[in-house]
Amino acid sequence: MAIRAAMHQMGGVLLEKLLNSDGGGYRGAHLDCSQGHPAEFVGYRGKQILTVLSSVDVQRAYYHCPRCQSGWVPKDQELDVVGSSFSPGVRRMMGRVGAKQPFAQGRADLEELAGVVVKTKQVERVSAQLGVQFEALCQHEREAILSDKVVPLLPAVPILYIAMDGTGVPMVPRETEGRRGKDATGKAKTREAKIGCVFTQTKQDEQGYPIRDEDSTTYVGAIESAEVFGSRIYAEAVRRGLRQAQKVVVLGDGGPWIWGIAAQCFPWATETVDLYHAREHLANLGKLVYGPTSTEAKSSGLLPAPSNSMMVI
Repeated sequence: MAIRAAMHQMGGVLLEKLLNSDGGGYRGAHLDCSQGHPAEFVGYRGKQILTVLSSVDVQRAYYHCPRCQSGWVPKDQELDVVGSSFSPGVRRMMGRVGAKQPFAQGRADLEELAGVVVKTKQVERVSAQLGVQFEALCQHEREAILSDKVVPLLPAVPILYIAMDGTGVPMVPRETEGRRGKDATGKAKTREAKIGCVFTQTKQDEQGYPIRDEDSTTYVGAIESAEVFGSRIYAEAVRRGLRQAQKVVVLGDGGPWIWGIAAQCFPWATETVDLYHAREHLANLGKLVYGPTSTEAKSSGLLPAPSNSMMVI
């Protein structure tokens, strides 16, 4: 670990010299601003940037526009550090750990695995910023797919599965303001969240149960209503080869909103209740028919179990 830290520090020294080898990004005494007005060179401003190697001090030429009454640093735009003290590489690392685990654990992993020391709150803020940027890119892609401007050139697959589910996500009071809840007080404590996955299936096991193709699953999800989520899961299915699939199956727990999306977005698909919830529905039916404590009721939901858990979502 000591050797790694020393090598990172050495690399940081070299990187700092490289980043300052352009004379601070000086572009002359005058430079047009974003509005086309002549801006004046004021001087050099230092900035400390945390990179994947170490912290580096970067000198940047600062320009000010008298007409706009604002200044900017062209070099910050070149280095992609406008409004940030973290390099693009560090921000990607923070976004990755922040998306997969609690922010405090992500901060600890960054320090232990990469030697990058940041604060938990910084991981949270960067992850949120990257999430907004990524969602904007996804929205642009969805709009292109829904307008038929993107046609994925994918080989046909025997069966394309589309699975959906939803739940309520606990929220702080300000996030549920103005929303009606389900309890007696009528005050909402959660927000509606939807998640879906798309995967393919080409094989079956020895018992004849379908096996999910390895590494074929992609996920989409958001805190949004079923109406909005329908376009999200449809665009992902198109991207994954919906129009080339020989057969399409929609998996769900039997919720009306799932079959509503299926009827609207995938009217030609086969609607199937997943095995876990099929067992649950049969067990509830058995309790109604035979009584909740009867032997028949206890065994009514015990269908043969598949060797693969693909059908249990």
